[in-house]
This record gives sequence, C-alpha cells and structure tokens, in this order.
Amino acid sequence: MLIAPHPDDEALACSVILQQAVRAGAAIRVVYVTDGDDNPWPQRAVERRWSLSASDRKRWGKLRRSEALAALGVLDIHPADVQFLALPDQGLTDLLLRDCNSALTRLIQVIDDWSPTDILAPSLSDIHPDHNAVAVMMRLIFADFLAPRVSQWNYLVHGRSPAFFDRAAELSPSEVETATKRDSIRRHQTQIKLSRRRFLRYATRPERFLRVERESAIWCDGAVHSVSRTRDNLNVDLRFTADPFRMQRSKLFIFGRDSLGRIRACLIRLLGCSADLEMLDCATNQRIGIARYRGHPFAGQFTLPLHLFSPIHDLFIKVDRRPWFFDEAGWIEIPSLPSLEVTPPMISAEAYSLAVRSCTGMAGYGTQEKVASVTRRSSGHNCFGGKFS
Repeated sequence: MLIAPHPDDEALACSVILQQAVRAGAAIRVVYVTDGDDNPWPQRAVERRWSLSASDRKRWGKLRRSEALAALGVLDIHPADVQFLALPDQGLTDLLLRDCNSALTRLIQVIDDWSPTDILAPSLSDIHPDHNAVAVMMRLIFADFLAPRVSQWNYLVHGRSPAFFDRAAELSPSEVETATKRDSIRRHQTQIKLSRRRFLRYATRPERFLRVERESAIWCDGAVHSVSRTRDNLNVDLRFTADPFRMQRSKLFIFGRDSLGRIRACLIRLLGCSADLEMLDCATNQRIGIARYRGHPFAGQFTLPLHLFSPIHDLFIKVDRRPWFFDEAGWIEIPSLPSLEVTPPMISAEAYSLAVRSCTGMAGYGTQEKVASVTRRSSGHNCFGGKFS
C-alpha cells in the first residue's frame, strides 16, 4: 500500500518500486490523502487567470485526480486499486495539530479494509508540511494500531535531510524502469508546466526507502541540534541559520499523547532572546504552561515541561521557520521513556500486522544505537547496504 499526500508523489518517489511490485504479481493499493487542489501557481499558469474560486480549485482537484490515474496506468496499476481521501491540500499540518483524530480514523479504516503487508509512507524528514504531517499520522498508526508483521517504509520527495539519506536503502532503476518512470511523471501535465526539469530529474535518481522501526532513536535535523527527555522536561538545543527571512516567524511545535491516550499538541512562539514563553494548546489556543528559552537569535537551550504528555508515548517536535511554503526541516521523533532507558543496540522489531497479502519482499535495513540524549548525526556512508528485491 502506498500512502501519497498528493497526486504526483507516486510518480516522483515510488514509480520503480511500483513497477517491480506489478511484475512480482503483488496486490497494490494507492491511497491519495489530498487531491492536490490547493495548487495556485501551476493553476494560474495553466488556466491564465489570477483569481481562483472554490469551484476553480475543485475543478483543478478533479484534473489532478485524472492525471494520477493516467500516471498509474503507465505503471499498469488500475483505477480500481486507487483511493482518494480528499483531505485538505496544504492543510494537513493544521489537521494534525487541531483535529488529528478525524484524519487518523480515515487512514486506519483504509488500512484495515485492505490489510497490507507493507506500507510506503512519507518521511518525517520531508520538508513539505503536508508530507511530514502525514508521516506523523502514519507513525501513530504504526505504533498504536497495526498488528504483527506489517512493515512501514518511508520515502522522501522534498529535501536532502541526512536523517533520511544517511540511513535509507537505494533502489537503482534499470533503463526500462527509468523510461517508464519518466513517462509516468509526464502524465502530471499540470505540474510540469512550471517545473519540467525539476520533475523529470526524479526519473534519473535512485529511489530510497527507510524502514520504520518499532523502537526508534533520535535523529536531529534542521535547527534542532540535540534533544534529551526526562519524565518532567524536554531539553532542546537549538542552532539557527542566519536566514533573515526565517528569523521573524519561528515557532516550536510539540505533539504527543496525554496520560489518557488523547492526542495533544502545543506551540511556543520564539522571540530570539532569553525569556519565559507561553505554551499554547493548538486546539484551543489556551495557555497550558511556560517554557524557558536561554540564548540569542542564533542558538539557545529550550526547556519544556512535559506535564501534559504521557511518558510512555513518543513525542514529536518541529521548529517551524518557513517564510512561505517549505519547512526548514521536518518533524523529529523522540522515543518514550521506556524506550530511552533501554541501552542495547536497536534491532528490527517484531511487528504488528494486518492479514497477509502477497507483496514484494523488502530488505536492506541496518541497526542503530539507541540513546537518551543525542546530538546531530554527521553525514556519512549509507548504513543500509541491501536493496529491495
């Protein structure tokens, strides 16, 4: 099963693995989370109009659905194997922070109805806010709802995060697979109108997939240099780039579950100087605590009280500094305290699985050391030596 935030993600990130799955005779299901309808600049370029109404967007979403079906047709995947959820395009982060349960219910139902053995989903490190929001949702589903033997694999469309690229397995395409992938990408005519070269470059790159482990280590990214978690506090060491366009709008989000298992999210607006800062509930905008920042506009230490969050559930944090569209970095997963207290090397966990369907085998994942407090991992060789078969 492929979970794609938008029409075109299947062609850009997963065309080769889908071709191989088709040849292997695997059952395939492609689920589009949004219709890609809030896509104003390509729509203005194609339709030669500036003002776009709700009906214009709806029409654009239908066009992008048809392009997705055409792109999948190139890969020999049929419309009966495709599902569109029509969640809000460019609104998935807001949905995650304010009404996550509604989205989770839809995704869980789709997965439960089809019972996949392997799920391809976006990476937490993807810098598109819709992509990394879906990634957080899929991590919750993976941890809380899936039964043994189901595997989740992450792919990345936007960005070059070492947190993903240093660990992901490469799937290099053959010449035929490259040509087919290029043909599939070209079916997204609305998207290559403004970005033809950028889109077609995806056809020449290897596809990369990172297996999601049940017990995760912390992989810092972007402005987050290091993290440590105790039962009462979360300590975050921040190092900011000197980007004037990002300095004025910095926020830190923290997302997790409370002691009753309910999803909670809060935000802190950064001031760029030492201060005690309000923690605001994302759903109600009410103050729920005080965080402490000690530092200056380019670096500092955050201490956040964790009274709202359960110590037995993972946390997710993101520093939002985007001046316009893409994030500087995605979400960072912080393991629960029981996970942090275990010191042996992490191995592939026994899993939770839905009913088994025939699917292509996937291999090529490695081990990593589990720690309670970590600093940024340096770029280096790919620790995943194997390839998908």
